[in-house]
Amino acid sequence: MVSKHILGLDIGGANTKAALVKFKNSEIFESFSFIEYFPFWEKSLNDIPNMLERIVKNIVIKNRITLKEVDFISITITAELSDAFQTKREGISTILDALEQVFDTEKMFFINNNSKFINFSQAKKQYASIAAANWVSTSLFLGKFVSKCILIDAGSTTIDIIPILNSVPVAKGKNDVERLINHELIYTGGLRATIPSITHLVPYKGKMARISFEKFALVSDVHRILINISDEEYLNDTADNRSKTLENCYARLARVICMDLETISKTELDTIAKYIYDKQLEIITTEIQEFMKDLTLRKPEFNKELRFVITGLSAGFLIKNVLLKLGYSDILSYEEITNIPDRINSSAFAVAGAFYFQL
Repeated sequence: MVSKHILGLDIGGANTKAALVKFKNSEIFESFSFIEYFPFWEKSLNDIPNMLERIVKNIVIKNRITLKEVDFISITITAELSDAFQTKREGISTILDALEQVFDTEKMFFINNNSKFINFSQAKKQYASIAAANWVSTSLFLGKFVSKCILIDAGSTTIDIIPILNSVPVAKGKNDVERLINHELIYTGGLRATIPSITHLVPYKGKMARISFEKFALVSDVHRILINISDEEYLNDTADNRSKTLENCYARLARVICMDLETISKTELDTIAKYIYDKQLEIITTEIQEFMKDLTLRKPEFNKELRFVITGLSAGFLIKNVLLKLGYSDILSYEEITNIPDRINSSAFAVAGAFYFQL
């Protein structure tokens, strides 16, 4: 096959990820990636096309490529769930309208929950089928390299668990709520989870203190304190809009039990951070156990020679440790298998790659 430039977009409620990939003879010949923190709930409708224009500037024009040279734009959307929109229909429609202002509609294709790419006109009519289908493209692309495995994609907000058999996803759920029920979607992640969503109690001076339910801190503060993430990987806004310095991370965590850095020590806060981290791992462990229990009954092929492939910003500190404790040792990196350079933007690379292989 001749070379193709494909722009992959994963438009999420908090982060929009982009990957510009030049494919040649079924291999990645050249690639670039970009991520923009874009919280839809804080933006106006006019901001969306402006954000897309910035992506073009930072990933296409910056790399001396014109938009005309991009052969296709392959897209997945999860931002429709944002409370910026009253309904998912409104969310998809608004985002499609913004995309139409920036890109040629003839070049745009959208992954749906039936593992197919549909064109712009079809996406307009079949909005429900393209909502939150990013897990499909991620697994389809991986399926070209591994025919049977369990893919776990751990990002800033959520964790996807996707069984792949005969190179295609065999998930039980199709939409968000079905996937939540079937333990295929876990609503916790490495950055944006609130502390009360993980635990209602933390240890303090030998006792358990019930925490405040205010949004004083996020789990990104916990993971920064524990050095699970770097300053650069702290992509989201902070809970108090102050900076992401370690000092401020400690200050935010102190407020969770209505204290401050003059009344609680950093050593005590380290203990609280470790406890919250352990409780988050417990949630993930339980969900993976429930998922595996159902999967092995539903698909006996997964009872032997089990392989896990992990990706996403949070995979290293949220998933790998859990799998090892559960006794799973065959754990591979999505990026190494697929030869993409960027785990944070893996979903954008995947939607570009999945589309290329379906051409």
